[in-house]
Amino acid sequence: MYKREKSENSSAKDAKIKFLLGKHSGYHKWVLPKGLIEKGEKERETAVRETEEELSVKVKIIGDKPIFTEKYIYTADFKQNQHPNNGYNKKPIRRVAQYQEAGGGQIKVFKTVIFYLAEYVSGDPKNHGWEMSEANWFTLNEALKIMSFKGEKEALIKAEKILLSKLRL
Repeated sequence: MYKREKSENSSAKDAKIKFLLGKHSGYHKWVLPKGLIEKGEKERETAVRETEEELSVKVKIIGDKPIFTEKYIYTADFKQNQHPNNGYNKKPIRRVAQYQEAGGGQIKVFKTVIFYLAEYVSGDPKNHGWEMSEANWFTLNEALKIMSFKGEKEALIKAEKILLSKLRL
């Protein structure tokens, strides 16, 4: 997700592109929002919902297609619990109890993450959800320095190329 931010002494044309990242509370790495597709939900709806749940901002998807798809495998230990935002559904939800970075590794997870380009609409990432311990806006170079996952870095690089092309910056 991106926004254009201009300094006090600059014009709209000179506005910088900034990307919103969250520092995951489980594995303590700076990441893009992502999550599981819920029953009856489309991929785009998941992207919008997960961004709001994790980073407390509303976004608008730009374009018809995803900008990047990544497949990877990780291991973790899981538990069944009630999701804090799931009061209407009393079914237990499988959640990570311990990530591989902290010694978890009983279950191998094959994951596909589909990234969309999304524009900031409203909200304050300081009010981020429980899955993130921090959230902040970064330029591409700042983000690439603190992010750990290669695929997410590639997604951001592709997002900025698309934006530069569309905005003709």
